[in-house]
Amino acid sequence: MIHLPVGLSHSSRGHDIDDEVTIKVQLKCTYQVAPRPPGPTFAFTLENEHLVKLARSPVSVHKILVVMLVPRTQEDWLRAGHDRLELRHCCYWTNLAGHAVTGKRKTTVRIPTARIFDDRALCEIMTRVGAGGRP
Repeated sequence: MIHLPVGLSHSSRGHDIDDEVTIKVQLKCTYQVAPRPPGPTFAFTLENEHLVKLARSPVSVHKILVVMLVPRTQEDWLRAGHDRLELRHCCYWTNLAGHAVTGKRKTTVRIPTARIFDDRALCEIMTRVGAGGRP
């Protein structure tokens, strides 16, 4: 599993709170859940220390979890060359603000399969945050 925290900012005169809003994104990548999971959600297990950071509320900078589901063999989802970087398969996102820790060291959370993380989802998230709302 890969663990990568990233900050993203977006500027717009249309934001109510500030002309620039920022969110923190915790990126995860796993082959433990097969790509294209059936059903409305899939289970994903987080270390409790990571969940506590993502679940903190209220916050000045909102956080989301983005999970990329990939096949076990890296060649089936990643190709890199001088002219491109190609990532295959899907990322899903969720806001875990307020989520309780339930396990001793790890907690399983549910990720909605309808929340595909793409350019449109990111724009919608930034618009909500820029209006003073939650991701």
